[in-house]
Amino acid sequence: MKKIIGLGMIIFLLFLIILQGKCFAQSKMRILADKYQIKKEEEIEFHIEFEDTEVAAFTLELYWDHTKLEYISGPENSNHSGNRVVYTWIHERGQNEANLSIGNFKFKAIEEGNVNIISTGEFYNENGQRVEIDNGVLEIKIGESTQNLEQVQSQNSTADNTNLSVLRLDSPGISPEFDSTTYEYYFITDTTVQNIEVTAIPENQNAAIMITGNRNLKLGENVISIKVEAEDKSKTSEYKIYVTKTDNKELANANLETLAVRQGSLIPEFDSNKTKYSMEIANDIEQIDILAIPQKENASVSITGNDKMQIGDNKIEVVVLAENGTTQKKYELNVHRRNEEEEIQEQEANKVEAEKLSAILETKAQDNSEQEEEHQNTVLISIIIVIIGGLLIAGYIIYEKKIKGRK
Repeated sequence: MKKIIGLGMIIFLLFLIILQGKCFAQSKMRILADKYQIKKEEEIEFHIEFEDTEVAAFTLELYWDHTKLEYISGPENSNHSGNRVVYTWIHERGQNEANLSIGNFKFKAIEEGNVNIISTGEFYNENGQRVEIDNGVLEIKIGESTQNLEQVQSQNSTADNTNLSVLRLDSPGISPEFDSTTYEYYFITDTTVQNIEVTAIPENQNAAIMITGNRNLKLGENVISIKVEAEDKSKTSEYKIYVTKTDNKELANANLETLAVRQGSLIPEFDSNKTKYSMEIANDIEQIDILAIPQKENASVSITGNDKMQIGDNKIEVVVLAENGTTQKKYELNVHRRNEEEEIQEQEANKVEAEKLSAILETKAQDNSEQEEEHQNTVLISIIIVIIGGLLIAGYIIYEKKIKGRK
């Protein structure tokens, strides 16, 4: 009898363990595609399914390497910008719903290699409580064959990769827009915020992430550090977010209104939320003149690195200090000064372009001359026709008068 009771207790405990496992099963997203290996220029479609969860509203975000995949389309209520798609959904009656399927999302392959599509977001149940759901990851292989793919293998899966593929905060306003090669960001928040939730997802899913500085924010400047340790532990990268906590956001404005260089054009075109630029200058230029005007009149600007331009790449920093005296924002310019060989090549290229332009203008001038001559001939013919027509009419009138005179 005791053995039966003991066996029953063991079965009961096992049942509780299984039940508890089900109750605490981690919610997750699955990205399901129609194919997982495609050729360049080929399109791919996928949708997202939720497992072991019920939600009443959410904001879903997709991230990917937009140098390899081009976004084509998505479901209604989705918005696309750069390498990011945002999709929002709210249950029409505000109730929880299970077994959700979101899609279809369509992409086109534009470069060979491996690329991850990552889904993340914020999810809430019908009581307004946040629901934690694991990120979804879809790995796509782009190339003619497996052998070809291995030759052009993306850095995403390499053991020493320390890049982030996603960096976002729980509130909008981070500047500049995230890029895996940009390591400094800026954010301004008000005095009611104590903590900032940071989502940081590495390109290599086996890399380690350590986030510090996002709790118990103090007034003034705070620094959030996101360190990424490679899978093989050979190196570490650090992304920083400079956070200003203030009751006057206008005094913390460290944006530039204008940034221009007299000796050339910036690439890309200036935007106050973009902090990294490049340009090329001639071999004989040793100093460049920079015009940097802050959005706020009482903010100050300091420029370093623009007076002694070396052959090759030069790093120039334009730092804006806001009116509050503490908030700073740094704009970087990578200026390439051409060497003698590059200068000769540039001059030859300019000469070819000038010859092409001259030929185009000459052809256009010739076409215009021919059109003018044709127009003049047309006008002359029209005048002759009018004169002949007038003479014929006059002759007819004279003839009619003579006939009437004889009668």
